[in-house]
Amino acid sequence: MSGDRDALGYHWIMDLRGCPFELLDDLKFVRAKLVEVTERFGLTLLNVQSRQFEPQGVTALGFLAESHLSIHTWPEHNYAAIDIFTCAADTQLKSACEFIARTLQAEETSVIRIRRGVDADAHAGLVVEKIPLNIGTN
Repeated sequence: MSGDRDALGYHWIMDLRGCPFELLDDLKFVRAKLVEVTERFGLTLLNVQSRQFEPQGVTALGFLAESHLSIHTWPEHNYAAIDIFTCAADTQLKSACEFIARTLQAEETSVIRIRRGVDADAHAGLVVEKIPLNIGTN
């Protein structure tokens, strides 16, 4: 993609719908998957903070050397919001998003990627792209 050399980072924003309540309300599961995605896709995990909410819901935040990864869940709506912001090359982040969507068994996904820190004169502000995911079992 032309202009990527101007990006200081990439912010992947995912909405996952139709996820099973039990997965979204399981703090240990969500936290373990956050750790797993960083290991699988070459991100440097510095620390993880997480919290179980009452009556339901989980937030897990991974502090990365490259920036952060967060997972916020609303089990009562079968919904999860995921943010991955990294200053590293994002060549594997589409695969990381697909892994997260499959892991949380999403029936529907929406993903956008925002290039951050681009030269405003060259690009007239933020560059936002919709990213299609392949979350089939193949």
